[in-house]
Amino acid sequence: MNHDQVSNLHRNSEWSRVYIPCALVTKYPGGEHLSVGVFSPGGIVLSILPGSENGDSIPALLGVNSALYSILAFAVILLRFRNAQAARLRQIAIWLVFPVSAMSCLACFPSLNPLWPVGMAELSRQELELKKALPLNMGLDDARGVLRAKGVEFQESTERVEGVIFDGPDGKIKAVPGDRVLSSRFRTSATDFVCGYDMNIILLFGQDERLKERYIHRFPICP
Repeated sequence: MNHDQVSNLHRNSEWSRVYIPCALVTKYPGGEHLSVGVFSPGGIVLSILPGSENGDSIPALLGVNSALYSILAFAVILLRFRNAQAARLRQIAIWLVFPVSAMSCLACFPSLNPLWPVGMAELSRQELELKKALPLNMGLDDARGVLRAKGVEFQESTERVEGVIFDGPDGKIKAVPGDRVLSSRFRTSATDFVCGYDMNIILLFGQDERLKERYIHRFPICP
């Protein structure tokens, strides 16, 4: 696994389970490059082993990196305490068992890891399903029915003046007098380290009661 392959993993949902908590913990502006550097040794080892497709397995990547850094730490200790007595070295080795075991458990059993995201795949499916169920040019009554069928509580209003009703990173939604707006924002069960997620829905209908603009996206809620 080369640097480009490791970098590409950042763009898939599985790798984000590792990268996002690292970026949040370090608060480092170059978090992506830092995490690539930290996890690259394990990726390189996996790439030269038989069945190199395992390099895309997050548990395998974490497990190999835990082993490599444990060996490195033990080598540093041996060099640092090379004149120490054998009993002292045995004591240090015993101490190392606990952090190594903890790291291995977190790598092999992600559900035990408090940094591991929960419900992110379901959140992505929910977002995609809402977008498919609420296509552009959909009728107002049909949209109401879809939201009710999915158990989504929403607010409805009629715009009286021209103005921007939504301004976000993906663009603006501008309404004119007579347009109808259905909007909803609700908490989901997804969490990612210290962040939760809301689902934000804004549907803009023209005077013909056809959906002309929409915004359906997750919204992170972080302390």
